[in-house]
Amino acid sequence: MDGTLRLLLAGALVAGLAGCAPGTKAAPASATAALLPIRTAGPATHAGTPTPSIEPLATAGPSPTPQAYSVRANDTFLGIALAFGLTREELAAANPGLNPDLLSIGQSILIPAPGAEGGTATPIPTPTPLPLQAGAPRCHLASSGSVWCLLTVLNSTSASVEGLSGWVTLVDEGGAPLLTVPVYPPLNLVPAGKAMVLAAFVPAPVPDFASVASALTMAVPVQDADTRFLALDWSLRSSHAALDHRSWTAEVELGLPADVQGAPRVAFAMLAFGANDEIVGFSKWEPEAPLVPGRRTTVRLSVYSLGPAIERVDLLGEALAAP
Repeated sequence: MDGTLRLLLAGALVAGLAGCAPGTKAAPASATAALLPIRTAGPATHAGTPTPSIEPLATAGPSPTPQAYSVRANDTFLGIALAFGLTREELAAANPGLNPDLLSIGQSILIPAPGAEGGTATPIPTPTPLPLQAGAPRCHLASSGSVWCLLTVLNSTSASVEGLSGWVTLVDEGGAPLLTVPVYPPLNLVPAGKAMVLAAFVPAPVPDFASVASALTMAVPVQDADTRFLALDWSLRSSHAALDHRSWTAEVELGLPADVQGAPRVAFAMLAFGANDEIVGFSKWEPEAPLVPGRRTTVRLSVYSLGPAIERVDLLGEALAAP
């Protein structure tokens, strides 16, 4: 079945990103380090001239007596807030590194006291670090003055993880933070052995920065995968790069098993890799209408590089059961 499809490109603001990335700024290669789940103390420090450790810029914090809540099946971010007498904004302020649209069962959320103002969030106790690895964060400058910041994260564990989120901080020449923005992946699920991009778009005007720092603030081992993540049957029909390797196009055929109930949330992502297996662009597809179980759909995806030439691409899909 061919349906009307919506393609969300990482570079949707431009017709061709090959001409819209006049420069790239990144953290020094020596800043690459294993990343920790759930509220790290800060990003990796930079090598070279002694520089103070970079912390994310201050955000509104919760009550000095918060508590941790563990997400359960069918929870929503707004529902959790209301259950504790909070607004969505108050709960979001207490969890600045959390994506409200990608909650995972077992994920810890910081609950402030209702009506509290000011203060600093008390960190949730950090579990044993997941050995996720990442390259240096890259921020690609567009001719419009805007910036795309990408962080390539590798799931080097033996099981899938979900709920990735983090932050990227633009740093000036003196090592002082200028701007901190959250970064999120296009998909929730990251299979074992696969890489994923965490990305953020910073509209113009962007402060003049010299380097970039980053950290992963959330990474949750997948639980109850057999019931929440459904089988997504897909096959690659074609895949080819443009002559200049600034873009790549692929066509896949996908569908849900005939016995699937409800209307699962289906998403498909195409990741573009440059030299050293660093992600240089991505695109995301979601159907405008729920897929009909037992029927197959042909999807055409294109991805554009935000900077270097594309050496290869990877395709990932997920189907999350309806609550």
